[in-house]
Amino acid sequence: MRNSYSTKLIYGIKQDFSARQYIPGLDALRTLAIIGVTLFHLFPDTVKGGYLGVSLFFVLTGYLLAYISKTEWKTASFNLIDYYIKRIKRIYPSLLIVVFTTVGIYHFLAPDAILSIRSEVFSIVLGYNNWWQITQNADYFTRITNASPFTHLWFMGIELQYYLAWPVLFLIYIWIVRLRGKSSDGAVLIAILGVVAALLMPMMYQSNQDITRLYYGTDTRVYALLFGAAMGLYSKDGKNITTFGGYGLIKCLVFVLLLIMVIAAYWLMDGENAFTYQGGMLIITVAFCILLHIIADHSLNIGNYLDISLFRWIGRRSYGIFLWQYPVIFLFNHKGWNQQPFYELIELAAIILLTVWSDAVAMYITKYKLSYIGNRFIIVQCAVFMVITISGISLMGYGCKEIVASASNKKIDTELQAKLAKNTAALEEQNNLNNQMDITDVPNIPQVKLDGAVCIGDSVMLGSAMEIRQVLPASYIDAEVSRYVGGALDVVKRLNEQGRLGNIVVIALGTNGPIAGQERYEAQTRELLAYLGNDRHIFWVNVYCPDLKWQNVNNAYLEKTAAQHSNVTIVDWYSLISKHPEWLAKDGIHPNDRGTVQYAKLLHDSMLQALAIQTVSSSDVAE
Repeated sequence: MRNSYSTKLIYGIKQDFSARQYIPGLDALRTLAIIGVTLFHLFPDTVKGGYLGVSLFFVLTGYLLAYISKTEWKTASFNLIDYYIKRIKRIYPSLLIVVFTTVGIYHFLAPDAILSIRSEVFSIVLGYNNWWQITQNADYFTRITNASPFTHLWFMGIELQYYLAWPVLFLIYIWIVRLRGKSSDGAVLIAILGVVAALLMPMMYQSNQDITRLYYGTDTRVYALLFGAAMGLYSKDGKNITTFGGYGLIKCLVFVLLLIMVIAAYWLMDGENAFTYQGGMLIITVAFCILLHIIADHSLNIGNYLDISLFRWIGRRSYGIFLWQYPVIFLFNHKGWNQQPFYELIELAAIILLTVWSDAVAMYITKYKLSYIGNRFIIVQCAVFMVITISGISLMGYGCKEIVASASNKKIDTELQAKLAKNTAALEEQNNLNNQMDITDVPNIPQVKLDGAVCIGDSVMLGSAMEIRQVLPASYIDAEVSRYVGGALDVVKRLNEQGRLGNIVVIALGTNGPIAGQERYEAQTRELLAYLGNDRHIFWVNVYCPDLKWQNVNNAYLEKTAAQHSNVTIVDWYSLISKHPEWLAKDGIHPNDRGTVQYAKLLHDSMLQALAIQTVSSSDVAE
């Protein structure tokens, strides 16, 4: 029994509680959540469902916020201004320390990784990062473009938005309670809102769409917060007993079974699987709610048994551990340090050390006493913090240059369309312009026309767009950052409706995520090919992304697809570029200035040779 504690740490920041308010065992749930998220970030191919820990954090946030608000209302101490001040003091010190320290450190170790970080940092601080990432097509599971040290902070966007909206929901709860005279009625209303929100994800899910909108959307994820809030509003204080009996034993058994189910989900529930969005995430969220209910039940001692020192230590620092994960992991990947043996242990140690440091600084800033750390130590740490973060803030204000390729998809599209329009106007003045590539080194190949080719691709093609226009002057190029295979179908339908879709189509997709290995992805490719039909000649550029798990799978699937469809030809970018790493930018995926020329030449030559062979074959048949 540890009800004698009068203070607890929530998300790493100290918050006062009375002995009656303290709920033993919640730190164990925070530990369960942060272990899942951490293992997912460190071992995404093994702990495929660890991201579900975020849903548990949402449930706990909703529960604690409602529980505290209800308690303060009953004691006539709930104040809207105080509420927002507490939220700011709880969230922003650690958040700002991590963000600006990261920018400062990256300035010295990986400056190219933060060239366009300013708009992202603004979205984090202002609490709309999840929607900002949605506009970037920033898939949490497969993204490679627009990646940053702050990818995971979409979570904070939803949290901050919920903090802002909670007083309105709580006032509705109070109104219902005063109108109906029952506290449970207000909690039921919040639960109903949660159920309605929970239905949005499976209703909005479509197999041919990017899951980013569902995973990041406030509307599709808020149900976990509302479920937790309904529990917090409905909760009642009870008396502790020391023995189990009757339903108590059943609850203990349910607790163990649900815990096993959650661990299994951590291991197995792939975030790219359709089941996750068609009800799987909802099921696990309900399981989290039941686990919380059992732990918060004072008639059982489960919470007390779980309230051990290790869980308290991890749970109280879970917020800091979460904040530091991506900055550390991203830096290791960016610098190539992830090639060293046992690098995951080094990453984990760095995350923990940074968490202890930032928590100490945050607590000092918010004027909480730290009896276990001397003042001199705190002063030194704050001095270190100030040096690093001042450089980070300075970079935010003056040194961050926005680059075209990662500022925002909207900006990219606007600039690309402007360039294409300018080139198109110039090309229209040149009637029947022939291709610019020298083909004299290809013997006995008849002249064929490549005019009217439609090229659909991602950022790799986008980077080579102007060079492609040089060799395919009458082509139409539609390429954008982070495009995946499922996004191509809408493009070809639109172009077909506009009369732009000719007999030659170039597809350069598969770098931003898997196109094989799961029915959802393969169905997207089959649907795209079915729409294009058998009469068009399709050239599919394979992928080169050696650090990503889907490179070989995608390329093997494309070879298989080409073998099954006589009108599909593979443009073997992988074989060419793997022999010439000097043609690649620093990310090892996108071609540099020399690489874009070679990319366009390979595309031109492959198309020319395939169509010429087809022409020769047709002539032979005619003879």
